[in-house]
Amino acid sequence: MMLWRSAWRYLGRHRWLLLLSLLGVALGVAVVVAIDLANSSALRAFRLSSEALSGRATHQIVGGPRGVPETLYRDLRLSGDFEASAPVVEGYARVSAPRVPVGDDSLHVLGVDILAAAAFIPTVRIDNHAVDWTRLLLQPATGVVGEGTAQRLGVGVGSMLHLLIGGRERTVTVVGVLPPTPGMPTHAMSGLLLTDIATAQELFAKQGYLSYIDLIVPHGIPGERELRELRTRLPPGITVVQPSGTRYALEQMTAAFRLNLTALSLLALVVGTFLIYNTMTFAVLQRRTMIGTLRALGVTRGELYRQILGEALLIGVCGTALGMVLGVFLGEGLLRLVTRTINDLYFTVQVSQLHLTAIGLAKGAMLGVGATVAAAMVPAWEATRTPPRAVMNRSVIEGR
Repeated sequence: MMLWRSAWRYLGRHRWLLLLSLLGVALGVAVVVAIDLANSSALRAFRLSSEALSGRATHQIVGGPRGVPETLYRDLRLSGDFEASAPVVEGYARVSAPRVPVGDDSLHVLGVDILAAAAFIPTVRIDNHAVDWTRLLLQPATGVVGEGTAQRLGVGVGSMLHLLIGGRERTVTVVGVLPPTPGMPTHAMSGLLLTDIATAQELFAKQGYLSYIDLIVPHGIPGERELRELRTRLPPGITVVQPSGTRYALEQMTAAFRLNLTALSLLALVVGTFLIYNTMTFAVLQRRTMIGTLRALGVTRGELYRQILGEALLIGVCGTALGMVLGVFLGEGLLRLVTRTINDLYFTVQVSQLHLTAIGLAKGAMLGVGATVAAAMVPAWEATRTPPRAVMNRSVIEGR
C-alpha cells in the first residue's frame, strides 16, 4: 500500500508526464483501430453488395476483355436447357451533375434484362410500384437508383444524371427510386444505377456483348452434368466461374493495399510504444532517489518491479480505452479516404457507415495494453537490478 501511495503522489505532482503517457498509448491504439475498421468496413460493404447483386446465381459465364457475345445467351435460352439464366452488362461511371463531393461521385452501372433478372436479384421485382418498369424497358437512357443513392446525389424520379464514361458525357433519366428491400443490407443498392441491358450496352459501347451471364445450376450430380455439357458448347475464351471466385479475385487484387494499411497501423503502434518507453524510462529515472530509499528500507526488487509494471498496466488500460474511442471517430474520416483509393485504383464501392468488429477492437486492446507493459519492462528491470547505494549516487547514473 505504501508503494502505491508513493506512486500516486508522484503521478499527481507530474500530471504532464501522466498525460503524455496516456496520449502516447491512445494515439498508437487509435491509428491501429481506425485503419483496421476502415479497411474491413470497405471490404465488407463490397462483399455484401456483391452477394446482394449476384443474388441466387450459382455460376457465371465470363469472357475476355470484350465480354461474352450476346448470341450465346440467345442460344442458351432457345435450347431450353438453361432457362435459369440472365444477361448482365456492368461498368462504372462518375457523376458530373448534379455536383457531389469528390469520392461520392462513383456509380456502379448494372444493366439487366428485367424479366430474367427478377429470378436472381431480390431488388428487381416487377410488382414494385416505386419504379416505372415499362418506361425503363421502352425508353432509352433511363435508370433506377436506390433510396440512399438518390438522397446522396439529390435526385428523384424525373431527374437527369450526367455521367462521365470513358471521357464522354452521357445523360440518364431517373425513372424510379427503390426503397430498402427487407432482408437485404441497407447499403446493397448504395452507389448502384440499375438500367435495362440495352441502355447499358449503349452507355459502355458494348453493342452485341455482355459482361457475363448469370446461371442457376442445380446442386449435386445433375448440376455437374449440366456444367460439363455447357463447357463443351462454349466457344474458345469463354468459361464458367462461381461468383464467389470473382469476389475472391477482387479481394486478392487489393491484398497489397490492405497489407500497406496494416503496416502503417503497426508503424503507428511502434511509434506509440517508443513514446511510452521513453516516458516510462524518464519516470523511473526521476524517482531514482526514492527507489534507492525504498530499497534501503527493505523493499524487494520484486515488489518494485511489480509496482512499476502495475503502473504501466493502469496507464495502458486507460490509454487503450481512450484510444479505442478516438479510433472509432478517426475511422469515420479514414473510411472516406480508403474508399476513394479503392474506387480510383480497383473497383467502385460505396460505404455509408463504419462497421465495428469485435476482432478489430480486441486487436487494438491487446496491442495497446501489451505494448505498454512490454515497454515498461526494460526501465523496471534497470531500476531493480541496480544496488540501492548506486541508485542514490548521482555520479553512477550520470556515468552510465
